[in-house]
Amino acid sequence: MVMVNEKVAHPQDSHQPTEKPTIHCFKCGDPCKGQVLRVQTRHFHLKCFTCKVCGCDLAKGGFFMKNSDYLCTLDYQRLYGTQCQGCGEFVEGEVVTALGKTYHPKCFVCSICKRPFPAGDRVTFNGKDCLCEHCAQPKSSSPKEIVSSNNCAGCGRDIKNGQALLALERQWHLGCFKCKACGKVLTGEYISKDGAPFCEQDYQNLFGVKCEDCGKFITGKVLE
Repeated sequence: MVMVNEKVAHPQDSHQPTEKPTIHCFKCGDPCKGQVLRVQTRHFHLKCFTCKVCGCDLAKGGFFMKNSDYLCTLDYQRLYGTQCQGCGEFVEGEVVTALGKTYHPKCFVCSICKRPFPAGDRVTFNGKDCLCEHCAQPKSSSPKEIVSSNNCAGCGRDIKNGQALLALERQWHLGCFKCKACGKVLTGEYISKDGAPFCEQDYQNLFGVKCEDCGKFITGKVLE
């Protein structure tokens, strides 16, 4: 968004009048004289270029435009910004999106060692936490190789660049780890059935056991 500080001149020679279109302030509608601000094709009095929400002065700071309204950075982030799932601050610039959640690159870290995931490394999602390759290794003296293929278990394509997810002993593109029934990307805990992931609601609808008394699905131990 370009903001230009201009000065509006008015003809002084009454003997040779020059017809010039009068510039009006976009906000108040009054004619602009002296110093004005031009934002794209709109003009404002300096005092009229303010945040739509809080009314603070936008002439000396950054601003955003949304639905033809001008907002200060704080109000724009509060109303329309995306928060990092790691630190809770608003995300700007480079971001990491994993399992439907957005992070600052430095905030997308292994749940155990708390180190950021290097670009291209596999990410193991165990249904609750995301783990780096080192922390996801079996705690034994001779760990076995779990994944033998570089193809995504969801779409079947090769996983070349970017983050990969390791779940159900297979690799997935982050956007391909979806519930087999509804197709939504799984962003939290999941339940597996015959090697396929399901969200809890679809798993219960398809395979769950209902209580004969209340009719609700049963989780945990069942007395037969």
